[in-house]
Amino acid sequence: MLGLLDLSAAFDCVDHDLFLQRLEYVFSLADVVLWWIHSFLSDRTQQVAYGGQLSTTRPLLFGVPQGSVLGPLLYILYTAELERVVTQHGMRLHQYADDSQLYLHVTVSDTVVAVQCFTACVSNVNDWMRASRVRLNPAKTEVMWLGSYQVYDYIS
Repeated sequence: MLGLLDLSAAFDCVDHDLFLQRLEYVFSLADVVLWWIHSFLSDRTQQVAYGGQLSTTRPLLFGVPQGSVLGPLLYILYTAELERVVTQHGMRLHQYADDSQLYLHVTVSDTVVAVQCFTACVSNVNDWMRASRVRLNPAKTEVMWLGSYQVYDYIS
């Protein structure tokens, strides 16, 4: 069973204060390193150009810079606790930037348990995301059930 989770505007949802706390307490970053990341995230602004007009400049209070080398890495650090949430259900997690896949290998006889496990896991992932101020996009979240044709050799 493979679940593809799509996060809505994930890079834009990173809460700077929460992220810095996680870096300090989960990854034990401190002092200059923590200050450097704080400096990289803070005092950023955005402005939109449309039809030859510019909007007013607004401060960015959330998010990691997109298009930077550090953006995907910072986002993965922000969501690193997802691994713990997923493994509590006996499932595995693969992440690439803001794309996440949950997967589980089961035998045919365990399919009912797998569906229950997967459902509970996605529910807990959604709870974690809500607490982390990241949203799961249900319209782009998919579940794929992959199986293989099993050949039984009957000996007469």
